[in-house]
Amino acid sequence: MKRSLLLFVFTFFFIKGFTQNQNISGVINIYTPVIQVGCNNVGIVSSSGFSVGDRVLLIQMQGATVNQTNNSSFGSINNYNDCGNFEFATIASISSNIIVFQFKILNSYTPSGNIQLIKVPTYTNVNVNGPLTCSTWNGSTGGVLALEVSGTLTLASNIDVS
Repeated sequence: MKRSLLLFVFTFFFIKGFTQNQNISGVINIYTPVIQVGCNNVGIVSSSGFSVGDRVLLIQMQGATVNQTNNSSFGSINNYNDCGNFEFATIASISSNIIVFQFKILNSYTPSGNIQLIKVPTYTNVNVNGPLTCSTWNGSTGGVLALEVSGTLTLASNIDVS
């Protein structure tokens, strides 16, 4: 009985030691423009900062057609044209500036609509201990903050993506 209890206590503290909160702040994502989309891959401007096994977000930022006629429908959206389409994926391989995903891409994307690939950090337990933000939208990348937390997210500071 003493051995079982000792083993349990040791295991509990051993596992707990590996699930401590990680502190984060600032910009935590990496962004790159997407220039082509295949069935399970994308061509990107730069693969710097991306690695096999990384979680990523593929998102089309622009491309909707807006009514610009001078009438009561001015400003209404005529067609979204894939604008707003997004999905999460996991990188299976990287060859130069081609990133291949583990699974097939589910949505359609139009490269002229400013698609970006964003590295999404994953955490077990995380503490936002300073202002958390994203890169400013520059017309091709930025403007998105994304993270995955499987355990506890503690907000000890602001999230500001203004």
